[in-house]
Amino acid sequence: MNTATPFTRPYAGLPKPGHSVFEGAMATTASTSTVVRSRFFSRYLGTEVVSVPSAGVTPVGPLLVPRPVGILTDLLQHQPNAPGGLVSEGAGEPAWVEATRLLLAALEQQGILTVLPADQHLNPDLLNRRATTSFELVEPLLFPAERARLRQHPDLAARLAAGGPMTLADYETLFGAVVDKEDRNFLPHCREGVVEYIPSVTALLARQRARVKQQLDAGHPAPTATVLPDFKTGLSCLSAPDARGLHGNALRDILLASQRGLYLDGAARAHHKLALVGGTAHEYSVAELIRFLVDMDYSVVWMLTCTGGLGIGAKLATALELMERYGSRLFCTHGWPLAEHLGPMPAAFQKLSARVEQEDLQELDTFETSRQTQVQQRVTSQGKPILVTAQAIQQARSHGGTP
Repeated sequence: MNTATPFTRPYAGLPKPGHSVFEGAMATTASTSTVVRSRFFSRYLGTEVVSVPSAGVTPVGPLLVPRPVGILTDLLQHQPNAPGGLVSEGAGEPAWVEATRLLLAALEQQGILTVLPADQHLNPDLLNRRATTSFELVEPLLFPAERARLRQHPDLAARLAAGGPMTLADYETLFGAVVDKEDRNFLPHCREGVVEYIPSVTALLARQRARVKQQLDAGHPAPTATVLPDFKTGLSCLSAPDARGLHGNALRDILLASQRGLYLDGAARAHHKLALVGGTAHEYSVAELIRFLVDMDYSVVWMLTCTGGLGIGAKLATALELMERYGSRLFCTHGWPLAEHLGPMPAAFQKLSARVEQEDLQELDTFETSRQTQVQQRVTSQGKPILVTAQAIQQARSHGGTP
C-alpha cells in the first residue's frame, strides 16, 4: 500500500439536493440574505423581488439554536358559487381555523420566516387561443376520435399536413379543452385570479406589504420580507415553472435562503433544520409538504391543531402513514410546541386543541369504518370499482380515455 498519500478524505456520499445548488432567480447578496424572485410576490407584496433572510437563531440557555420556518398550506377563503376555496373563517368557523390564527399571530410576533403556499390553478379564460404551440401534427399517433375530428376540419387538416405548427385553438379542436392538471382528476377549484387567502392571511400580507413599501420608498431594490405568499399548482407545494413567467420552486428557493449563515446550507449540521407545518388539506397538500421537507433534511413538527382537511381521509390516519416512514424526523402534536421559538402558549389554544383532538378521534372512527367497508366491497367512496380487468384498461386506453 502506498503510505505516502494517506487516505484522509472519507467518502461522504453524494451532496443532498438543496445544499449547494442555487438555481434560477436566486442570488446570494450576503451570508444571511438571498434575493428570490417570483411574479406571484408582486400580487401581495408590491414587488416580485425580495430579500429572504436567514431563519436566524433563538438563545436557549448558553446556546444559539437555529429558528424554524413556518409553512401553512392552502389557507384559501371559501366563496359561495366560486371555484374551490377551502377554508371558512368567521362565525361558526372550525376550531382548527381559530387555532391557526393564533399560530399566525405568534409567527408574526416572533418574526419567524413564514411561507404560505396556495393553489392557484390554470384559468382557461386567460389563455391566448391564437398563441403558437410547440406541437406538429403526426397523424399516425392520433386516436380514432381525434382523427374523426380532424376530418371535420379539412382546412385545418391541410394546413397541419403541410407542417404548420398548431395554435392553441388548433390543439383544443383536436384534443379537447386545455384544463389544469388537477382539474382532470378533481373538481375545478382554486382558479387563478379567483380564489383568495382567508382574511387573516390577507391582513398579515397587507402588513408585510406596508413594510416592503417603506423599504422600496427608501431606495432598497430588494426589500426584506419574512412573510411570503407562494403560487403552487399541484398536490406538492412546489410552484411549477410556468409559461406566464411565474418562477417555479419558489418554496425551495425560500428554504435554501433561510439556511444561509447557519451552517445549514452544507453537510455540517444538516439535520438541525426545523419546520413548523399546518394548513389544509392534510390528506394531500400537507402530507406532500412534509415528504418534501424531510427529503430536504428538515425535522418537521406537524401542528395537528392548526391543520384541517376536506373529509377525504382522517388526519390521524395521515399522521400514522407519515410516521411509519419518517418517524425519526416527524413529530405530530396537538400541543403548542417549541415555546422557546413561538413564545408562550396563548390562553385559548389549550381548549381549542382539546376540541380538535376530539374531532380528529371521531373522524378516525368514521373513516376506519367506511374504509373497511369500501375495501370489502372493492369500491371507492364514490362507488367506483377499485379493481378492473386488464381488458377494460386496454379498451379504455385504445379510445384515448381512462379505465
